[in-house]
Amino acid sequence: MMKPTWILSAALAFTGALGVSAVVLAPSVAEAQTIGPKVGVPLKAAQDAVKKKNWNGALAKIKEAQGVQPRTAYEDYMINELLWYVYLQQGRNADAARLLEQQIGSGQMPASEKVQRTKTLAQLQFRAGNYAKAIQAANQYLKSVPGDQDMQVMVAQGYYQQKDYKNALAAADRIVKGSQKPSEDVLQLMLRSSYEIKDEAGTTKSLELLLKHYPSPDTWDRLLDGYIKETNHDHELIALYRLSEDVGSLREPRQYIDMAQALVVGGYAIEGQRIMEKGISKDIFSGEDLTRAQRTLDSAKRRADEERKKLGGADAALAATKSGEDAYTLGKLYFSDGKYAKSAAAMRKAIATPGLEDVDDAHMDLGIALARDGKKADAIKAFDGIKDPKFAEVARLWKLRLR
Repeated sequence: MMKPTWILSAALAFTGALGVSAVVLAPSVAEAQTIGPKVGVPLKAAQDAVKKKNWNGALAKIKEAQGVQPRTAYEDYMINELLWYVYLQQGRNADAARLLEQQIGSGQMPASEKVQRTKTLAQLQFRAGNYAKAIQAANQYLKSVPGDQDMQVMVAQGYYQQKDYKNALAAADRIVKGSQKPSEDVLQLMLRSSYEIKDEAGTTKSLELLLKHYPSPDTWDRLLDGYIKETNHDHELIALYRLSEDVGSLREPRQYIDMAQALVVGGYAIEGQRIMEKGISKDIFSGEDLTRAQRTLDSAKRRADEERKKLGGADAALAATKSGEDAYTLGKLYFSDGKYAKSAAAMRKAIATPGLEDVDDAHMDLGIALARDGKKADAIKAFDGIKDPKFAEVARLWKLRLR
């Protein structure tokens, strides 16, 4: 339950002698104002009931005070101070908000209280589901306290609740730009708003910010799944699936099978066999998927056996070769076998030697090999060497992972 520190600042200032004397309002009011005994006595009783959390008893006494005729504007103000607080405690947020809004505009409230009261009004309106009024009150408050991020978030959430996703996204984006580490709630709101307006770039940006500040396998899965669906290039696909494995988002049967098949076709059959054996050991396959998985594993094993026959002479071949393409092929062989340091050495030689057909592929394998070998800074440098824009986008995801 909301409990503002200033609650009942004046209303709880009654003295024991209230029934026969007056209470003087704060000095911010031009003329001293008083509460007469006919109003003061039931209001004092209401205050006592509030202290005991007897909300129904308090309401009965407040109603008694409201029945006094005539009443001054100040007496109404003091009655309502107690009444909106009781509504608040009863969870009657809409009624509390209505009265608090009336209090702020009454001309009786000390100026020093209006800013904080406006914040509470925004909170009450939001709780009551009056999102437009919540946004209005929050924006009014933010004119005085522009750095209050909780209220900035409320504005963004208010727009989202009204399905005004464009303004929700804009409000969230302002928060993100003004914060070194935005809250996860704000980034999730950005993500949902971007998705609702089919803003693919915004969705990707939100996911990447979530991964930067709050990485999780689920967030990686959502991001990488989008990239994988849009990827037609085999080497990009392999790099994305390798990243999926490293971040823990490789979980579905189709992912294991698709990755293994791409690896085998791409010349990484030993790695493809490892991936399929890993998936089968997790007991994620059943029915037709299990049959397909076993076929994929059998095919990978046959090709992997052929690769293993080449491992014995690989070191000598790498030392002797003067071909960038041959060095790259040997680097792939080492990578497939999980020998990342040797793979990195071969890829470096391939990149530095004439005759290499696809330098970007070598840079990608070099970066991943270095990343898996624990050499993050060198891996980032390797990824930076990729020139193709689409491939560089995949490399950027790897760098995001490393940072």
